[in-house]
Amino acid sequence: MPARLIPTRIADDVFELQVRTPGEAQSLAAVLREVAPAEDVVAGLDRVAIRFHPSRAHQVERALRDVTAENKTTPGTAPPIEIGISYGGENGPDLTSVCEALNLSTDAFIASHTQRVHTVEMIGFTPGFSYISGLPEEFSVPRLASPRPRVPAGSVGVSTRFTGIYALHGPGGWPLIGKTDAKLFRANDKNPFLLTPGQRVKFRAL
Repeated sequence: MPARLIPTRIADDVFELQVRTPGEAQSLAAVLREVAPAEDVVAGLDRVAIRFHPSRAHQVERALRDVTAENKTTPGTAPPIEIGISYGGENGPDLTSVCEALNLSTDAFIASHTQRVHTVEMIGFTPGFSYISGLPEEFSVPRLASPRPRVPAGSVGVSTRFTGIYALHGPGGWPLIGKTDAKLFRANDKNPFLLTPGQRVKFRAL
């Protein structure tokens, strides 16, 4: 923890404090959501962004120091959420090429993908799109040379050892291996997206 944490003004009445915390971003964010007087706490891959009113700067910094000093950031123990996937075919048009690049049979790829417990690391580049770690290092797959202009909601892709799930339809360049029928976006719910950073995920072949 640096001796002094310097927030950045991002609006007239909002500051943001980014804290680098390799490997503990999700658990640190979960604790800070409970104890810090912040407008929002967002976990990335290796840092946590805390947004707050300037009048609460000292309280936020004190909460952050207390949490890190007491080492309260422990991984979550909630059971993983299960996501069913229809692999290959029209739902996963790139599965065959992905397996060829990895020198695996389709069955071997699906077995590896479904036998592991994965973790939602962050939400980006479109609303609800989840970056999910858990693939072995040798499963690194590049993105498509030409992104698709429209990817259906529920599509599941892989790239650079991550699984990515499109909560909404939109453009995308990840090789698609399947599609889930899980309700990823619920417009009328307080928390509209099913997946959030820190959640553990278990995939199941449909």
